[in-house]
Amino acid sequence: MPILTHGRILDATLGRLSSERTAAGMSEADNNDSPLVSGDDPITREQDDLLNRSSLASALAEEIVGMNADNGGVLAITGRWGTGKTSLANLVANKLDQNETVRTIRFNPWFFAGTDQLMGFFFTELASQLQDTEKKISRFRKRSVSIAENFTRYSAALSPLKFIPFAGTALGAAQGISSGVSQAFGQQASVHEQRTEIINSLNKLDGRIVVLIDDIDRLSHGEIRDLLRLVRLNGSFPRIIYVLCFDRAIVEAALDNEGIDGSAYLEKIVRTSVEVPPATDESIADLLIRGITECLRDIPAGPLDESRWADVFWQVVRPLFSTLREIKRFLSSLSLTVRSVGEELGIVDLIALEAIRVQRPRAYDLISQSVPVLTETHGPFGRDDGLRARHTPTVQSIIKLLPDDVGGSVIRLIFPAAQLYTENVWHGNESEQTWKRDRRVAHAQMLKYYFHRELPEGTTPSAQVDVIVHALGEEDGLRTALSSIPDELLEDALDRLLAHLASVPYEIIQPTVIVLLEMLPRLRVEPQGFFDPGADYTVLRPVLRLMEQAEGQENADLIARGVYDATSTFYARHRFIELLGERASSQSRIISPELEMELRDRLRDDLSSAPADILEHERELLRTVVQILPREENGNDLPLIEAAENPHVTAQLLSTGLTTARSQTMGSVQVHREDRLAWDTLLLVFGNEERFRSSISQMQASITAGEMESNDRLSRALVLFEKYSSGWRPERF
Repeated sequence: MPILTHGRILDATLGRLSSERTAAGMSEADNNDSPLVSGDDPITREQDDLLNRSSLASALAEEIVGMNADNGGVLAITGRWGTGKTSLANLVANKLDQNETVRTIRFNPWFFAGTDQLMGFFFTELASQLQDTEKKISRFRKRSVSIAENFTRYSAALSPLKFIPFAGTALGAAQGISSGVSQAFGQQASVHEQRTEIINSLNKLDGRIVVLIDDIDRLSHGEIRDLLRLVRLNGSFPRIIYVLCFDRAIVEAALDNEGIDGSAYLEKIVRTSVEVPPATDESIADLLIRGITECLRDIPAGPLDESRWADVFWQVVRPLFSTLREIKRFLSSLSLTVRSVGEELGIVDLIALEAIRVQRPRAYDLISQSVPVLTETHGPFGRDDGLRARHTPTVQSIIKLLPDDVGGSVIRLIFPAAQLYTENVWHGNESEQTWKRDRRVAHAQMLKYYFHRELPEGTTPSAQVDVIVHALGEEDGLRTALSSIPDELLEDALDRLLAHLASVPYEIIQPTVIVLLEMLPRLRVEPQGFFDPGADYTVLRPVLRLMEQAEGQENADLIARGVYDATSTFYARHRFIELLGERASSQSRIISPELEMELRDRLRDDLSSAPADILEHERELLRTVVQILPREENGNDLPLIEAAENPHVTAQLLSTGLTTARSQTMGSVQVHREDRLAWDTLLLVFGNEERFRSSISQMQASITAGEMESNDRLSRALVLFEKYSSGWRPERF
């Protein structure tokens, strides 16, 4: 199909997948009644015809009414499973029901238990339905009732010993059928005589009987053969036309298994046949997009990435479907999945994975078992040369389980990290941040959430991240948005915010940086593992990314000065200056040397004379003091800060002097932790050991008197203080 046609379909429907899902004129009840999303049952009404089969149904009905039926007739509706044979047959039956000279009878071959019951049940069902003719003209009704009685006797004569009344309307006719059996034995009429009587009765009928037999291809091979023998045996009854619905390949295979030429056998039975036309590519595409739109209307869902939707739809989703039945099966589960996933995943990836799950379950299962292979990123340096050899077979297996070029498109469009194993394309940390920002399953956390429907501990719901992103640039709004995030989720929220700051307007940099620096006191202090850079970096990374967009040192200086003046904590000011000044790791700077020197001088002066009520709440106070103020001991052994001997400030200095050393034995997963105290650094801050001990005593007295409270970190630090005071030192420093 031409690309322009693709574009027209997408342009016409894309908006319905976005925020305009609640288009006017479509209520939730309308959506539920849609033939696309209301289930997989065959249609029974012309208004539900989505594939324009009504004209074909009319032609078939006219053919059945007009064909010569003096010696009966057999018409076949053929097609693969899911192409709509039953729906077409229902439309044909509806049109035939409008004709007063046609009696339509539906025979369900699934209602008999084994081939032994087929013969008796077929004629019993035929007889029972013929008696229900209240919608037909009186003359036809009388004739058909007489024929029904003949069929009852004929059925009994054909299989009097094996027939057992079974399901459906046959159960209601059990007594009459038993009577027919008795009459058949009593009269001793031959099968030939009864057949002749039926033929004579049928020849007097002004009209015809249409027997519709569906789902033949779903029977066992033996049952298929028996049913076709039955049709062949009785297909010459006048005024009776059989309409058979089946998949020709399956029925021919069932006949071939008995040594019969299946194709030739069908030619002897079927006079006329029509193949259900397959749906066009355009129809399948339009029905898919229309169905997805109707299915997701009014359901909260993740963002729609319009830049990816066209490629994912045409290269991954669309090729997986060929019939309306497949589309309906997919849509019937899509809404439930979206409801359970919520807004945590991008809707494009969600649709693609659901299509794979429904249409290619084996590929889906392998994807679920291969999360690390499909999502882990690797830099081009320090790579594991054996990595590709280990994981390439898994990726290739997924590709082979998907049709044609779909597998390669799944890797390229859905799991780009796995391109390492198909195209030697590498993706790094920047890509991971972008995937997480866009809620793509290319990110391991997003893919795991899709499979498990559970956010990892410490993960912020995407809806809350969206609120933060929308508040960027508005200082009070951003402060309010971040204040609504619990402390235990703040680190993750800030980490996910980073990817949204790749390009921002100049005017939002300063207010955003100010609010971000205010978050530092809320973050955890102690590291979580050997390679944990610390929670501070979840603030410092977005601050750095914003300041790098200041476009020139003059603008950066202007913003930095405003941020410094608006920042109240010494720790945040110190980290901010460190971040923007000359950094040892990169030897680069964002602000000028002159501004850096000015801000450092101001910080030293303010910190050395800061009041106790400010310092007692400072994050990492000990580190801040020793890094900002001169570390040389003065001749008078005075404290580096005037408020050091205040009990509250002493407690903060002692607590922030506590660190935890971690060690691990090779071959063991057990991590050993040992608390340490920055004893010498504390002595430097207090001026000498005597003043330090005295300050600790005053602090302990305040705790005992109830004037201040202790906490876990302070309690651990006091235990170490006693050990260090006695001369103990850890074995390794």
